[in-house]
Amino acid sequence: MVIVDEVTLCAEASGLDIDRVRELSDFARDRQRSMIEVLVEKGQIDEPTLLKGLAEQLELPFLGQEIKQLGPEILASISPALAIRHHVIPLEEVDGRLQVACWDPLDGQMWDDLCQVMGRALDKVICPRPIIDRMLKASYGIGADTVQRMLADRGEKDIQVVGAKTTNLSSSEEAAANEPTVVNLVNQVLADAIRANATDIHFEAYEEKYRVRYRIDGMLEDVSMPVSVKLLRLALVSRIKIMSNLDITEKRLPQDGRCQASLGGQDYDLRISILPGVHGEAVSIRLQNRQMVKLDLEALGFEATERQKINQLIVRPHGLILVTGPTGSGKTTTLYTCLSKINIPSVKIETIEDPVEYWMENILQMQVHEEIGFTFARALRSMLRHDPDVMLVGEIRDRETADIAIRSSLTGHLVFATLHTNDAASAFTRLLDIGIEPFLVASSVIGVVAQRLVRKVCPLCKRRVLAESLDDFGRQMMQAAGCGEEVKLWEGQRCESCRFTGFRGRSAVAEVLPVTPGIRRLVQQREPAERIKELACLEGMRTLRESAILGVKEGKTTLAEVLRVTQEDF
Repeated sequence: MVIVDEVTLCAEASGLDIDRVRELSDFARDRQRSMIEVLVEKGQIDEPTLLKGLAEQLELPFLGQEIKQLGPEILASISPALAIRHHVIPLEEVDGRLQVACWDPLDGQMWDDLCQVMGRALDKVICPRPIIDRMLKASYGIGADTVQRMLADRGEKDIQVVGAKTTNLSSSEEAAANEPTVVNLVNQVLADAIRANATDIHFEAYEEKYRVRYRIDGMLEDVSMPVSVKLLRLALVSRIKIMSNLDITEKRLPQDGRCQASLGGQDYDLRISILPGVHGEAVSIRLQNRQMVKLDLEALGFEATERQKINQLIVRPHGLILVTGPTGSGKTTTLYTCLSKINIPSVKIETIEDPVEYWMENILQMQVHEEIGFTFARALRSMLRHDPDVMLVGEIRDRETADIAIRSSLTGHLVFATLHTNDAASAFTRLLDIGIEPFLVASSVIGVVAQRLVRKVCPLCKRRVLAESLDDFGRQMMQAAGCGEEVKLWEGQRCESCRFTGFRGRSAVAEVLPVTPGIRRLVQQREPAERIKELACLEGMRTLRESAILGVKEGKTTLAEVLRVTQEDF
């Protein structure tokens, strides 16, 4: 087929007026930009539609969806650095010619350079850039070109003699950690994790591999990384230690630090923990968005009944309100949402946390520094001298902190705190176990909120599931929650938006236990948590599982997710 020129080709493929295409062509040439980019940006043309039209005009194959598994021999035919630099990826070999996906079929110079460098015949397959980007990431891993360049630069520097005595190489380790390629690789991992809405990043060293995982919506996911990254594990750990002002020469003891990062105008706090392992140090990074809190209980997922009970508790003039649950269950977010509702000029609010996870206006916030003796207990004593109306304790860890918090609530202060227990009723027995007298617990605690986070069904790929498809146990659970056979159940079909998990985002489920005279008597008598929970349910408390099943009934989550997150109620 004879093509008149690039302008005519693009006009036919895009459906735009040829004069408009000529104008955009001049714009692209003057600014040395890709014609495809300019047509998509300025001409407001959908990229897949444009590329599919070009493929038809050029009589070239078009790849409209991602190929999940590419053979290692095919991937080895192009170096990661070359593939990533030119945004191409090898697909398969047909009759001695390698098929290569590219997103800009009009860039003849790039294609000629690629053929020359590889020294072999190549065939074009047109593919949208986002699909190529995903295949590059899945096939070569994050920072593959960075790792390859660094290993090439190092040559034989990483060779070590077995049995050689270890010497202090702190200066060389620091130099390696500050190499631009290592800095770039760590930054790439951080940026990718933030874009994926991850809450944690885990770097783990094993004998045969180096593993990187993200925790997204409470679940761990492996991150594709180049196999050769295991050779750089010492430099990666040293770089992270330098970022958080830790000792890079100390490899035998755990270390904890923190630093800040910024991406897209958003600031993030990074809590870093280093743990020595048999095959090298493991690194855990907690990501926290430093945003101004503007949340409400309904947005967090609390049902109307639970919201009403919480709202009644937080307007009390004094007392202790506990929020319980495991690490990562959203306790701090719930506490700050409660503070935001009572944050008015006539109320003085002070907090002590480790670390400060949210920033709020008109609230005095402090951070624990145990290395200098500024503990929760010491901070609480100092806070009382500032005449606060409301106090927030990040976590009750010991008897001293619990004792001060309780006595503060008895002297006219409203105190919020978190505690690590499995359910609301266990909060009372936990305080008794650490040595607080029953009469103090019973007279100070005014309410307990236990919560979990369940994953929400992806709104873009969810589909209806018939209730009769449930097993006997599932039907019993739904019937116990008052759900009939006609209830609508939903599940995700696993799409790109939800990273092929079927879930996207999380919602809180909670049980709220206000302290009534009956509950107070049981606490004073040191009754077990099961007895307290039984009475609370008789007085109207909805358990964690019952609250979660309501989310199933409303189409927010799935029954399997409820069973995963909540414990069975006896």
